[in-house]
Amino acid sequence: MVDQVAHVVAQWAARRPDWDLTGMAVFGRVYRLARLAELRRNALLEPYGLQVGDIDVLAPLWREGGGLRPLDLRRTQLVGSGTLTARLDRMERAGYLERRPDPEDRRGRLLYLTAAGEELLPRLVEQLLQIENDLLAALPAGARERLARDLGRILEAAEGS
Repeated sequence: MVDQVAHVVAQWAARRPDWDLTGMAVFGRVYRLARLAELRRNALLEPYGLQVGDIDVLAPLWREGGGLRPLDLRRTQLVGSGTLTARLDRMERAGYLERRPDPEDRRGRLLYLTAAGEELLPRLVEQLLQIENDLLAALPAGARERLARDLGRILEAAEGS
């Protein structure tokens, strides 16, 4: 298999050797890997009526034990309120989560996983982790850990600016 990003970067370098193409080389690969992971993850989730973004909603409910407000979830995700509401509605219809009245806010709701959501989520996350780890298998363990740290530093700098 050919690294398509290397081919594109080489073409740009031939035309503009004065440009620093490091960002293109890194982010082109990050985007392609993210897209490949997304395709594989969606293939796993599709039979359950879920999408990759839905796991970002269900997983915090599982980790926290439920009782989260929609606003709590939205703060941790890069989606608007309309997108989150649509996800919540879809997952509620699928039977994976439920909204209950918030005892501290008469108009508010708290989100909880249903029994079906509690049972399904850990199994799916385990399989999603396997997909991601399979994509990283080309690197030895130490390099994977270094890559995770380096990407974390880049992300911290980007989110701080």
